[in-house]
Amino acid sequence: MNGSRRYKAALAAQLGLLVYFELCILVPLGRWNDQPGMSAFTPANMTLGAIIAAAQGLLLMGTVWRLKPLLWLGLVGDSIWLLLHFSSLWGPYILGASPSYAAMYERVFARTTKLLPSFGNHLAPDAMHIFIDLFLIAVLVTLIRYVAWPAHCGTADRQNTT
Repeated sequence: MNGSRRYKAALAAQLGLLVYFELCILVPLGRWNDQPGMSAFTPANMTLGAIIAAAQGLLLMGTVWRLKPLLWLGLVGDSIWLLLHFSSLWGPYILGASPSYAAMYERVFARTTKLLPSFGNHLAPDAMHIFIDLFLIAVLVTLIRYVAWPAHCGTADRQNTT
């Protein structure tokens, strides 16, 4: 993949995550994002949406202008976000949920769409969060490839293809 394609892939992944997240946080989508306290345009949702939009906006600026500090900040921030999802959503699914987590899960995620089956105390993450995680992985993979690719290599790629 040449430098231009790495750049476009990184931008597409970041824009995909930003649009998907904002859609899920601000627009009622029935069972897709049916969580108590997550009604559209509440102060909490507006604040969360603004924080994520600002962070992803900085990452987009870093990608467009190849600003290494913003790229690294975005890599760290999105990695932490994914790790938090792994510990809070995937851990209880893979390892089993504690009784307190199961009670919270019943209150918060009971009405949401699931793509995976729950079994015993292994409680499936909801579909909305699975897609957030897929977008986060896409952002991280494309961003790592973009950051690792020196800016001047795009020129060499164009010369090699002619």
